[in-house]
Amino acid sequence: MPTKIDFRDCVHHGIAGPTPDHILASIRAEYCLPPSAPVRQAPHAQPREIAIRAEDFSGLERALGSAAFRQLLSDFRRGARHLRDLPDFLAQHRYGRATAALVDLARLELALSVSERAPAARSIGPCCLPPALLRSHPDLTLVFHPAWQWLAVNSAADHWRSALLHDAAIVPPPLPRPTRLRLSPEHGRIVAERLSPALFAFEQALQSGATLRQASDAARHDVAFDPIQSLLPLLMAGAVIDVELHPAHEATTHDNDEVMP
Repeated sequence: MPTKIDFRDCVHHGIAGPTPDHILASIRAEYCLPPSAPVRQAPHAQPREIAIRAEDFSGLERALGSAAFRQLLSDFRRGARHLRDLPDFLAQHRYGRATAALVDLARLELALSVSERAPAARSIGPCCLPPALLRSHPDLTLVFHPAWQWLAVNSAADHWRSALLHDAAIVPPPLPRPTRLRLSPEHGRIVAERLSPALFAFEQALQSGATLRQASDAARHDVAFDPIQSLLPLLMAGAVIDVELHPAHEATTHDNDEVMP
């Protein structure tokens, strides 16, 4: 589990140079890496398979009861499926059809397990992506730390799970309510934070590979939303591990970038 965020060495001061290639080299600390070391992380490398165990669904077991949980696993394993597929299976199972919040709970616990076992990665600090650089590169894309995830569910699965695991009494399932969560490391554990619709749309779009401009458009239903100010806390928390300033442009178009307001 990524209990401590590891930021890359900051080497941008005085050596960034005039071109996007120089800027990226500084952001990625390529100037100070030894020749034998890889010069950069592959921004779109396939994540390694993360093992999921039945114990990862402790809240689901508590909600169903031990006997019903064992029955669910027995039904699930008849198809020789990977436990990563349990939430989708539950959505079609009689338990999930009867209580939709169970599916949200399973999805949350799966996401928490994936975040907890995410591989280590070095993050880019906010000093390497200052507001002026962000505003002058509206078509940049970001690569996020694998421990950061975004999850939209149809009930307060986060509060329900907490109550299930910490209360002695039986806790009924929550009523339907759209809930948008960001999962991230904090003080050695993974926490689920609720986000506003605009912030969730913005961050999830960036995590899905949208440009800064496109992600900003996704949050435009909130007229007061400031994409640059909303991005800075993510940088400070170590959420970003790589950047592409011009993912869809040739070098000849670099001088034609718009500046975000």
